[in-house]
Amino acid sequence: MEIIAEEFIQLDVSLKDKDAVIAYITDLLKNKKRIDDPAQLKRDILLREEEASTSMGLAIAIPHAKSVAVKETTVVFLRLNPSIQWNSDAGIQMIFGIFVPAENVENQHLKILSSLARKLANENFREQLLQVPTPTACKDLLQALNQA
Repeated sequence: MEIIAEEFIQLDVSLKDKDAVIAYITDLLKNKKRIDDPAQLKRDILLREEEASTSMGLAIAIPHAKSVAVKETTVVFLRLNPSIQWNSDAGIQMIFGIFVPAENVENQHLKILSSLARKLANENFREQLLQVPTPTACKDLLQALNQA
């Protein structure tokens, strides 16, 4: 199973705010048959956001949810152009959405978050993500997430 596939990598997407990002992601997951209930996933993402913002600074937000709506673990990557405000953080350019089925007992989302956080701590890696020209090249850069 591929956790991050090219079809879930969208480069230079123009969205106005956090709500538009969440709607875009849920529509993408629905169209690709990774979720059953977009409204439920939106509620789960927003519930997680209420606990604490998923913006991590460095122009990155990582919305995530463990949800009954999710059929298969999926990571979505959006590179935004222009950047948006996410809660109190302005200038968010990269969105990593991590979505796992509610019955996932292995806490796979935490493993993915950990792996991603280590990579995103590297300034060179972040710069490569901002410059990568194609979804294929981006997938190659993110390939380690498929081993999470």
